[in-house]
Amino acid sequence: LHMKKVLKARLRLQPVRLEVAGTLDTPLEEFIASELDLTPKDGDIVLAYAKGIETPLVRKLLKSGLGDYLTATDTTLPGCEKPLEISTARIDHLAAVCAEAGVALGGIFQTRWTDTFAEARRLVDTGALGRLTYASVQIPWWRSDDYYAGSTWRGTYAVDGGGALMNQGIHMLDWLTALTPPVEEVKAFTATLAHDIEVEDTAAAVIRFKGGALGHVYATTASFPGGAKRLELHGTKGTFVFDDSAHGASRPDHLESEPHRRCFEAFAAALDGGPAYPIDAAEARKPVALVEAICGIRPDPLLPFHLD
Repeated sequence: LHMKKVLKARLRLQPVRLEVAGTLDTPLEEFIASELDLTPKDGDIVLAYAKGIETPLVRKLLKSGLGDYLTATDTTLPGCEKPLEISTARIDHLAAVCAEAGVALGGIFQTRWTDTFAEARRLVDTGALGRLTYASVQIPWWRSDDYYAGSTWRGTYAVDGGGALMNQGIHMLDWLTALTPPVEEVKAFTATLAHDIEVEDTAAAVIRFKGGALGHVYATTASFPGGAKRLELHGTKGTFVFDDSAHGASRPDHLESEPHRRCFEAFAAALDGGPAYPIDAAEARKPVALVEAICGIRPDPLLPFHLD
């Protein structure tokens, strides 16, 4: 369990980073108070952890007494980055648990705070593209065998939740579902072609959106040496194309931190009574629902009765 203490000097975003190896065997309120010496007056507490343990961890946090830390500081729990959880059923359960506890919930899709997404949103919202006719995303990336072998959770259903779609492709799926009408129909194939993992490393799908527009999704970690991720929005009055070969194509460490900063600034502004944080549970659910439409819904051993 890695914890970062973010001082609430309105999220200076130069956090004191506390890399603490801990387990859930220790009561969390005791762990936070004794090991980290934190109290509610210290401000927000941001937890970073593998996404597949999101729902059980949040339930444990709220039941352990940490709920006092959350409510005492008017904290929103932004949840897990990419995605909020690994299934729509878990997202729904997580949203219900947080609503019952009076804790606001949101997802972290930091690429929403890039200038490129803002421009795409403006074009869609103003109708500058006209009627949408086609939309697509492509993520032709490469990940080595060492990338998967170097982790106990990558490439697993239990913690990673899936492969090229749920992990590498989820940000572009978030853009697609945020910028287009609801998905009505999906036809898809998935395969594991280049790695010894249990999840897909290649997926291809065609989509029909509400209103009639068509589209496609292609995501892979089996395309050496890794190519540009791409989003296209085609309409009767214009076309928007985003092509990015700089970030993540073959090395996941080649990513920028600025979008995360903007994301947390939006979060902090919402806490201060500003505009609502734009990615609530319903919004964060959309790309995960698309992954499930492409890959199918797998039985979840944690649901429905074993999330404590």
